[in-house]
Amino acid sequence: MSITIEPITGVLGARLTGLNLAAINYDEFATLKAALDEHLVLYVPDQDLDRHQLAALGLRFGPPFLHPIVNNGFNDEPAVLELLRKPDDKAMFGGESWHGDVTWMNPVGHVSILHGIQVPPVGGDTGFANTIAAFDALSNGLKDMLRGLSAVHAYHWYERREDPAYSAKHSVVRRAADGREGLYINRMFTNRFEGMTVEESQPLLFYLFDHMQRHEFTCRFRWEKGGVILWDNRFTLHYPINDFSGQRRRMIRTTSLEA
Repeated sequence: MSITIEPITGVLGARLTGLNLAAINYDEFATLKAALDEHLVLYVPDQDLDRHQLAALGLRFGPPFLHPIVNNGFNDEPAVLELLRKPDDKAMFGGESWHGDVTWMNPVGHVSILHGIQVPPVGGDTGFANTIAAFDALSNGLKDMLRGLSAVHAYHWYERREDPAYSAKHSVVRRAADGREGLYINRMFTNRFEGMTVEESQPLLFYLFDHMQRHEFTCRFRWEKGGVILWDNRFTLHYPINDFSGQRRRMIRTTSLEA
């Protein structure tokens, strides 16, 4: 079966069919990687991966991320997290805010892979935003200023606490291998600009957070049982939508670090 790639929007995201991620060969992986580099987010339907196969796929993108705080990984596959939302649960893993995975470490999160094992009949979509397109839309003056800034990312965002073990400093603007530039900040984990207080940083940070969420920079995927989404955390943000109360959802996820 030939691989087909169908863009979802004009700015990011594609649906990829004709691929078995559990038995992907060298040439197929090269096609997958090239499509991910171009579209930044890929939805691959009709897959059936166990936790070991998911971990193996993640390893092809880079070293595995072992979460130092969250303890819902598998004992025999610690790089794979189980994301279980029971019918009575109110909150969902990942929070309800735009963010990138593992921006509070160095090396940072590269590719995340999320596999829908059990999904509700409707609801629980995941939104994505293209931070390259968002940067491109800024004025030249603001772009020049941001290129000279770094920001502090911290895991304990709810307290705005910067524990040295769970925080890192990164340039506000990242450059992709093809030369494109993207914003590397997010509402969940970015506390402040380096050399500034949280209060001093917030006006510009909040402007940029709102800017990155504009509809023309985003796409949205509806989950199907067996679906797999892969995304590049360095140039996207994602938002898990909590609109399926009373429904059970079970997913497994792995994240590869930047090599």
